[in-house]
Order: sequence, then structure tokens, then C-alpha cells
Amino acid sequence: MENYLAAFNRGDEAAYTRFYAPDVELRIGTGLLLRGAEGILAFYRKAREDFDRVIRLRGALGADGVIAAALASVFTARRDGIEMSGRVMQAGDTYSIESMALYQIRDSLFHRIEAITLSRRHAIAGEAA
Repeated sequence: MENYLAAFNRGDEAAYTRFYAPDVELRIGTGLLLRGAEGILAFYRKAREDFDRVIRLRGALGADGVIAAALASVFTARRDGIEMSGRVMQAGDTYSIESMALYQIRDSLFHRIEAITLSRRHAIAGEAA
């Protein structure tokens, strides 16, 4: 899990997509369903145009074929005028979320990822997130 998140945080697409099964599905906290590694990559490439994102693993539990993870993410706006969750952000503003994600594993790869957002917080540049 740590290697996957480290690769994701660096934007290393080749490294983090190695964790995906060919038919991977990811449902993000908004409910949007992304299918296949290319679908996930296209979504995050677009998001990285507007935001830098860092995901921190707060804790995880694993069992046969599944990992449940508590995650904390901080999105930092890269430019002015970005809309996020009903607010317009300026460069340097942050949007923090706490989430839970269930990673279903098949053949040692992530087959399905289901995420739910537990809390959200906007902060203006210079404020604590």
C-alpha cells in the first residue's frame, strides 16, 4: 500500500498502474466510476493540471483479498479560478479530505477500489488545512 501511494504522490504513472488489474474499477468519493487503468490515468492526468495532491495513509487493515485503508488527502490549487466542491479556489488554496477506501485484490493486483469521503475542508492559502 505504501509503495502504491508513494508512486501516486510522485505522479509516477508507470509505477502506480502496475498495482492495477487489467479490468480495474475505481469509484472515487464523489461516486464517479472509473474503468481500466487508462480511464483512471486520464482522470488523474486532468486533475493534476489543476491540483497537486498528496495522499497519506492513516491506517490500514488487510484480510484475504482485501485492504481497508483510512486516507487523508490534500489538494493544492496550482492556479487561480479552479472550482472544487462548490467553491472557487485560488493558487495555493487547499482542499483536504478524509476518506476510507476498500481495495479488492485479485492475483495480487487491485481489481476494484471503492472510496467514500468522510470529511472535507477548504483552506485559503496560508491557513492550516
